[in-house]
Amino acid sequence: MKKIVIIEDVHCWMDGGTITLKMKKNESLLYDVEFVQKVSLTNREKLPLPGSLLLNNEEVEIRSALETEILSEVKVAEFGVKIVAREKELLKKIISEAVEFIESEDYIEVAKKVGRIK
Repeated sequence: MKKIVIIEDVHCWMDGGTITLKMKKNESLLYDVEFVQKVSLTNREKLPLPGSLLLNNEEVEIRSALETEILSEVKVAEFGVKIVAREKELLKKIISEAVEFIESEDYIEVAKKVGRIK
């Protein structure tokens, strides 16, 4: 059975680049994917570490099977009806850049700088 993944809503936060995707899979499973900003590498109490990938507010392990699955779903996801047509191209670009960062070596370097990995 083919997975149907829909981006129902996108939140672009004014913190230097955090993006939250409200997603739906197979018309029922709702979940949040968040790409945490990577501009300010200062760790702040009670906030996710800069450069992190989150699933439902939980940090996803770097280079894990779950990370790969999330990124694969984001790449094939379609926009839901709530997303305004004129915003789709810009949102595609923003989301694509966030995915590319997670797949890059820069992601590993940021993770080292903020203490996610040694």
